[in-house]
Amino acid sequence: MASAHLDVLINQKGGVGKSTLTVNIAAVVAENLGAVPDGNSPVVAVGIDPQGSTEKWAERVEEDALPFDYMAASEDPGAVAELKQDPEVRRILADCPGFLDVNGNASTRDPLGAGPAADALRAILDVADRAIVPMTTEFLSREPTEYTIERVLKPRGIPFVVVVNLWDPRDGTDDRDETFRWIDRHGYPRAPHAIRRYKIHTHAAESGTVVTRYKESGTAYRAREDFYRLALHLNGAA
Repeated sequence: MASAHLDVLINQKGGVGKSTLTVNIAAVVAENLGAVPDGNSPVVAVGIDPQGSTEKWAERVEEDALPFDYMAASEDPGAVAELKQDPEVRRILADCPGFLDVNGNASTRDPLGAGPAADALRAILDVADRAIVPMTTEFLSREPTEYTIERVLKPRGIPFVVVVNLWDPRDGTDDRDETFRWIDRHGYPRAPHAIRRYKIHTHAAESGTVVTRYKESGTAYRAREDFYRLALHLNGAA
């Protein structure tokens, strides 16, 4: 029996939108797989970030509106390996810590360092099928993204895809396009479209909402479009 597919959302840099991507990708994938709210879902979002961002988000969503299941695994990351073998689970998305204990001058050392967060991250990476690496269009997002890929993912042989996230279309396309070119120059596989920054995403965690349940508006339509296109790309690249 095939095990569930596990995507980890990871970047050394915090603030790149890992939690937002985790819950909204999970919502779209669950909808595509025919999940029924308030029932067992074939999609599980896992939080291993000690800050509990994904957990706090999931707790605010009304149970009968949450299209995916949620599991907190920051204190028991080994449970994810068991979850992968659950015959009712098909997809798992894990929100990883937004920081790493790194000694950048010690290239031969494990870049994840020591401590509970590092141990949890190692346990997840040991069973990951793919990494989704969010980055913003900010210049300061580039080095952590490269570090995450070159020092954490490639040595472990984990396939990955970079997703440009939190792009504000009001700023024009120059930063977005230059970020795409930077990714392409490095030879990193990436999603073809950026996820746009909208206030509706910013307020979703507080209001207990996922992208498939946003109140109808032009912005909600465009926000859903971003995540549907991303889910299609991820499914094709899996």
